[in-house]
Amino acid sequence: MINPRMSEEHPPSPRLRRASPPSTTRPPGPNLHPHPGRERWVAAAIVLLVVLARSLVFVFWEQSYYDSDQAIVGLMAKHLIEGRAFPVFFYGQSYMLGVEAYLAAPVFLIAGVSVAALKFPLLLINLGVALMLLRTLEREVGLRPYVAMVPVLFFAIPSPGVTAEILAPNGGNVAPFMYTALIWLTRNRPNWCGFFFGLGFLQREFTLYAMLALLGVELVSGPLRTREGIRRRITTFRTALEVWLVVHILKGYSSAAGPGTSTADLMQSGESAVEFARRFCTEPGMVARGVRSLFVEHFPTLFGTRPLALSALGIESTARQGFTGGWIIFGLVAGIALAGVAIHLFKERRWNPAYSFCLYLVFAALLSEAGYIAGRCGLLSYFTLRYELLSVIGLTGLGAWFLAVTPRGRVRTSWMALAAAAVLVTTIPATRLLVEYVRHEPENIKRKMVQHLDARGVKYAFGDYWRAYLITFMTNERIIVAADDFQRIREYSDMVKAHKDEAVRIAREFCPGGRPAMQGLWICPYERVVDTAPPAEQAVPPPTIPPKPPGTK
Repeated sequence: MINPRMSEEHPPSPRLRRASPPSTTRPPGPNLHPHPGRERWVAAAIVLLVVLARSLVFVFWEQSYYDSDQAIVGLMAKHLIEGRAFPVFFYGQSYMLGVEAYLAAPVFLIAGVSVAALKFPLLLINLGVALMLLRTLEREVGLRPYVAMVPVLFFAIPSPGVTAEILAPNGGNVAPFMYTALIWLTRNRPNWCGFFFGLGFLQREFTLYAMLALLGVELVSGPLRTREGIRRRITTFRTALEVWLVVHILKGYSSAAGPGTSTADLMQSGESAVEFARRFCTEPGMVARGVRSLFVEHFPTLFGTRPLALSALGIESTARQGFTGGWIIFGLVAGIALAGVAIHLFKERRWNPAYSFCLYLVFAALLSEAGYIAGRCGLLSYFTLRYELLSVIGLTGLGAWFLAVTPRGRVRTSWMALAAAAVLVTTIPATRLLVEYVRHEPENIKRKMVQHLDARGVKYAFGDYWRAYLITFMTNERIIVAADDFQRIREYSDMVKAHKDEAVRIAREFCPGGRPAMQGLWICPYERVVDTAPPAEQAVPPPTIPPKPPGTK
């Protein structure tokens, strides 16, 4: 009689191999590759190098993708290490937990205040999520490391637009990825799972999709149909509620609108759950309109198949992404994988726990897409790309699931070739972007604005939201620019008013009594004067890309 334990850990003898019929499929489960150690390390190294390479531009070149929303997080971290403020939520509101500021604070202490230091913790999170995906697909789904690496590349090197978003410290774009990973890893430790769910929901409400996906998986696979499974999730939600209560108490002591303020100084307030609920639309035609936009507008931009200048996504570059017909490659990758998984499930008619992680990623993506449609009332565009990014790891889960249920052969090999082609679609613009910055670095317009202000001795100014906090953070608060349209830091307005004799206003176009400093930058008197037509010699065209409205979190 064969010891079942021995049959799992050791290959069968030659006699048993001759007696056993040849198998066309490898049963999913723990990786049975005889020497996975080196392969595991090589695969991990490749994934890490890919993530680092696609992140270099956005982390170490400040002009690539940086705005006032990101600057607010940097200012929160700076005020924190200086002991000037105790931020709990994003300045100017009582939702979106300021986790990114607390992650950046120790980096500021070590490396100084800079855009690169602000983004460095998010780079580490990106690396961690990629490794978690690779590790789980190998050890739980049963894929060999090199095979698992293929679907992980969908996250490791997404389109430049997605890369820019998940490296932007503007409140929590990468947070849903991080908490999706943490919730899965701690699913059997209900207190930790509840802690991460509570923290994640308060930071970015999209974390709810991961928890709902976990409940769906446990309902399908069985744990949630048992008394122990129900007890475990009750503990999870109890801990999440405790996290919410603690944060709610801390909020009463927070510097809600910058140093020297409290929640009474907020211009807008609200809880994460309330803000999440407010976004949902119940218009009857929303679903049809949203599903169409999902495939026509959102997916082509998300996966980088839509021909589009990177500058349209807010990236400082002359490069482009996508090409006509590129969607066919991703369509085949997703369609073949979906068909293969469906056929296998129809034949098996039973659930294999090894597929649970793949289903979890797919569920999270589907919920994210449904929430995006409902939250935007079916009106989707690349300006709101950050609201739905989880489809990236949804494709990772679907691809891994297909590889787990498909035997070695032409179909599997052909799919992996298509997946490699899909990765190439996003790799080409990412490579062009990196080459552009290494060989011919684009002019740093933001830094040039600071130089003009320094040259004119400007220390205090009023300006629009998308200029004010950006300049203030870049100068390490050497120049204080207060927002005159949407304030998040009250102290700056008071400081500028207190120095009105030397303060100015900065504008994007002609202002009466002002002078142009550079294209799109006018230095104007502090006190507004009656509007008059600009002299012909002073007329300067406005920026080609209009600023987006402030306060759209």
